[in-house]
Amino acid sequence: MSRVLNRHEIILPEFELGFVAKLSRLWPVIAPMAVAIAFIVARGYVGPRGFLYEGALTMLALISYVSAAVLLVTNLFVKEKVLSRLGTLSVAIGVCFNFSGWMIRWIEAGEAEGWKKGINGIWRYFPLDNLYPLTLGFCFGAAITTLLIIRNSKNEFVGALSMPVVTVILTVAMLLGNGISTLPPILDSYWRPIHVSIATIGYGVCLVSFGLAFAYLLKDGVRSEAIAIAVTLFGLLIYGTIGGYSVPFHAEYGPSVFIGRSSLPIRVTLNGLGPLMALTMLTILVSLVLFAADWWRRDEKARKWAWKLFRSAVVLQAVVIGVAFYQLGRVDSIASRIPQRQYAALGQWLAEQNQMKLPPGAETQVASEWIEERVADFSATAKSNPVELGGLIGLFVALLLVALFGWRRKEIDKSLPSLETIDGLLYRTVGVAFPLLSLLLITGA
Repeated sequence: MSRVLNRHEIILPEFELGFVAKLSRLWPVIAPMAVAIAFIVARGYVGPRGFLYEGALTMLALISYVSAAVLLVTNLFVKEKVLSRLGTLSVAIGVCFNFSGWMIRWIEAGEAEGWKKGINGIWRYFPLDNLYPLTLGFCFGAAITTLLIIRNSKNEFVGALSMPVVTVILTVAMLLGNGISTLPPILDSYWRPIHVSIATIGYGVCLVSFGLAFAYLLKDGVRSEAIAIAVTLFGLLIYGTIGGYSVPFHAEYGPSVFIGRSSLPIRVTLNGLGPLMALTMLTILVSLVLFAADWWRRDEKARKWAWKLFRSAVVLQAVVIGVAFYQLGRVDSIASRIPQRQYAALGQWLAEQNQMKLPPGAETQVASEWIEERVADFSATAKSNPVELGGLIGLFVALLLVALFGWRRKEIDKSLPSLETIDGLLYRTVGVAFPLLSLLLITGA
């Protein structure tokens, strides 16, 4: 990092330009923000009817981010100006929809509660009432930071590393649901939007810094097998923790059961998904063992089979996600899908909730009777376990990218700029993120 301090042209490439020249270089950022502000103003005047609501705008942002990720990653392997321009345009469109949807949620929250009077009333509805709008802000911070960097065509590689992550995070946000929460009194302060807004933007810049750090490692010559080992360990962590350990030990998976907004300590089983997940986990585990064998003994045969299994895991993980969403959209007969071994835990939980003492062995009977009485109120959907589904999607993206990087490593190395250039960009993004995180701590206190 110290090398950057002696490279003025890398750190401050635009500071010697005039104001008009600087402004002209910022048009890819100014234009989408101007359109977003126009959307927000129009929504305020038009009202809820006749205008896109927040959820639709967020979906459009997700589509734009997915398109940008595909275009910019493809551009790493096939250098084409049209891919670069379309990728940058997709990021800009996504920023527009992301920011306008995020801010229109402010208007929707105020309308839902009737706009309390005073400045605190306006601040009260700032869209950071729960994890969903906070994630919208985080994605916006990461996307606009990416846009600021990739408007220079020499830095377009950054988008190929940051936009896939933004896509996964925004997908998780949409699985969380966009319900508006009533703000608790303890958070009804004008410091809350200041503090959390700084957090969302700061963390977004950190996400881009992470992508740059990864690019630095690639350019510096880190082995693709080392990256594959890290991703396989991540995959085993995902499969070892989701579903209450049902995947590794029982070859079962399914969403949690809800009554209203309350989660119950039971899950339904989705047909065929558990064995498929177990097979994927086993494939990842064997590839990890073979990568480790190659790492210690430089075994060419082990490395060859490790990559074959790794790429097979990419396909299997894609099938897992497809089957999961297909099955989640068709969950019926919930009572028959709850494994009997979960009844005892549910009975104990019911006894604790009602402050009852049950005789030994009665938990299963109590749970069975309670399920029969309340099964009509049960629900199990894709939104039951959004973080787990987000982890599965994130694992697929990580497996896919590493498989591509390992397959076309030479093309990737050629697409990346020099170490000094990456180091300079990393220095600048961290230089922005550090004071933002400092302000985060100060305003939080």
